[in-house]
Order: sequence, then structure tokens, then C-alpha cells
Amino acid sequence: MNVTPEVEDWVRKAEDDLAAARRLAKGKPSLPDQTGFFCQQAAEKYLKAFLITAGQAPPRIHDVDALLEMCATVEPAFEQFGALVEGLTEFAVIYRYPGGWSDTPTARQALTQAEQVRALVREKLDLV
Repeated sequence: MNVTPEVEDWVRKAEDDLAAARRLAKGKPSLPDQTGFFCQQAAEKYLKAFLITAGQAPPRIHDVDALLEMCATVEPAFEQFGALVEGLTEFAVIYRYPGGWSDTPTARQALTQAEQVRALVREKLDLV
């Protein structure tokens, strides 16, 4: 696929978000809400980078599930990865405000999911 400078910028931002999530996950305290937020942000940006490469303008949404579905319309292989992003969207809103709290195991799962989204998108963009 053709990785343009715009796509490179999206991937770079995603990489930075994932780096932030990794650091937060290792910290004392581990800050699960914030870790998960950066995992969601990373997954969102990786998927949007894929969409841009496919010639689609990504919508201004934070719904990682919807973005994955959009990617599947371009590349059917994405259809099998619904569980890969399950629960990540909640970190964009629910856990950002009072009333919703995450925990360390959930944040660790979000980190694993974001890492898998990263691997999938980088493979599809030939950035391995």
C-alpha cells in the first residue's frame, strides 16, 4: 500500500500514544483509566491511517468498532478481528469522566489489544 506522509503522521501519533500507554501501565500507580485511553487512541489512529491509505477520509469519531468495520469494507481480513477491539471504545469516553472506573487487568488487556491492532495495521501497510 502507498504510505503517504499523512499516513506516516497518523502512524507516528499512534506509536506515541502506544508508548504513553506502555509507560503508564508500568508506573506506580499504574493509572488504568489513562493507560486504556492511550490504547484506545492508538488503535483509533492506526485504523484511521489504514483508511487514509485506502483512499477514505476517516470520520471524526472515536468508535474503534465502527472504524474496524470500515476497514473491513476495504480489506475483508479485518472482519475477523471484531474481538480485537472489543471494549476499547469505552476508554474514549466512559472511563474519562467520573462514574466510570477501569482496573489494572482491563488496562493490560487494552494494551494487548492495541499492540495487536498495531501489528495488524503495520502488516497491511507493509511497515513491518
